Order: sequence, then C-alpha cells, then structure tokens
Amino acid sequence: MKTTSLLLALSFSACVSSVFGVGFPAAGAGLGGPPVPPMPPTPPSDMGSTYTGVSPTLSAPTVGSGYAGPTMADSYANYGFQQPAQTNTWGSTVQQSMGGSGPTMLNYKYVEAFYRFTDPKDSEMNGSHGLGVALVMDLPTIFFLKGTFTWNSGSGEKTAKAAANADYDLSTITIGGGAYMAITQKLHFVGEVGLVYANFQADGVNKSYTDGGLYVRPSLRYQVLDWMEVQAGVSVASTDDYNSKVFDVGGYFRVMPMFDLNIGADFGDQSRGFKAGGRLRW
Repeated sequence: MKTTSLLLALSFSACVSSVFGVGFPAAGAGLGGPPVPPMPPTPPSDMGSTYTGVSPTLSAPTVGSGYAGPTMADSYANYGFQQPAQTNTWGSTVQQSMGGSGPTMLNYKYVEAFYRFTDPKDSEMNGSHGLGVALVMDLPTIFFLKGTFTWNSGSGEKTAKAAANADYDLSTITIGGGAYMAITQKLHFVGEVGLVYANFQADGVNKSYTDGGLYVRPSLRYQVLDWMEVQAGVSVASTDDYNSKVFDVGGYFRVMPMFDLNIGADFGDQSRGFKAGGRLRW
C-alpha cells in the first residue's frame, strides 16, 4: 500500500512539472565548463554619425588648443608643411623696423654730434669752424623723424675799414622726416622731406641774410662690413641765398656695439663742408 502511494505521488509530481514548465536542475549541473558569455549587440548596418555604441563622434580640435597638440595647420608642427617664402620687400622692411632681423648699424634711432668746417665759395669769406648735432627717432613701420642743428663761426677779408668787424656766424636748422625701404638687409633707400632755415650774420660786410624753405633728400645707406657703413645723398631746397643743391657722402665705423665714429663731406652751390664726429645708436 505504501509502495503504491509513493508511486502515485511521483507520477503526480512529474505531471505538474510537465504542465507548468517547472524543471529541476540535472544532477551535476554547475560543475561543468565555464559559462558562455552573452552575445554582444549587433550594430546597425548604417554606422553613421548617429551611432554611439562603439565610440562617440568628436568634433575636430581647434588649431593651437592644448588638447589638440600640434596639427598640420600649426606653423610649428613638423609635418613637412612650409609657409610660402616672403617676397615683399616692404613687408620685410616693416618686420625689421619693429625689431626683426637686420644689420645693426642701419637703424633709425640715434643721436650724432660732430665738428664741422665750412668753406664758403664767396672769396670775401674765410673758412669757419663749428659744431653740429642730429637726432633721428623711429616711428612705427618704415617712418622716422629727423632734426639737425649746425653753428659755424668764421672771419671775412680784413680791410682797413673793417679790420675789427669781419667775423661772421652761420647757423642752420632742419626739421623733417621720411621713410626707408630695405632693398636688401644691407642696403637701404631713404627719402627725407622737411623744412630748412639758415641765418648768416656778418659784421662789417653787407652779406647778412635769413633764408628758409622746403628740402627733399633721397639717399642710400649701405653696410659694407659688419663695422662699416657708407652713405650718399642729394639735397634739393627751395632756398635762394643758402645752398639749394648739396651732394653729401660719409662713412661710419663701429668702435663699440652701439657707438660709431664718422667722417663726411658735402658740396653745395654756396659752400662746401667737412665733418667728423660720433654716433650713438640704441
């Protein structure tokens, strides 16, 4: 009887399992090989910018940003990319005037002091001795300002009538400015324009005058060697009594990093002069 009841209970349990899907693990389950991992999701066939399952789509980094690092668009990146060579002479001149590379003697910020001997073409006047100064200040890009002052004192022909009153004085002032163009690093073309004023006073001789006008001076500056510069120019002025045309030439010799000695001469239609002095650059 008990055996019959046990068989009926087992049969009933098997029927319930088959009806309700309730199963029991087989003997030894969980003691076999490693579990099989789940299959990864299958991405869609059109992997465009909208799919972010694998990696998000990032915008291109900006040029020069700290995150981006060197890129081909950066001028300092070593990707074989080379900027086109600059061929504009005016552009290189601007760069030089703002501190770029170039000869150190051909700058436009200096003060110059010199001794000057003036020899008038008037036979009644002897040569005169004097001093002069010049100041040049650079402006942005290729422009500069320039001012000069000279003073000379000499004597005239001493006659019995004017033996004690034959001395004369000549002073000149120029105020102007200009611009320069670097033809090469060692050769500059310079153009100046401004006002010139001259005052000549002679005692005992009726030769006194005061004159003034406009002047224009094109010139060239050339650095022959690292320590030597030469200049040459022509000045044309609207004056009547003072020199209206002057050709000048001079040389500068560097003796210190910022100091040069110079000699020069000028030849005008009323007088000629010779000078020697020094120039301080900064």
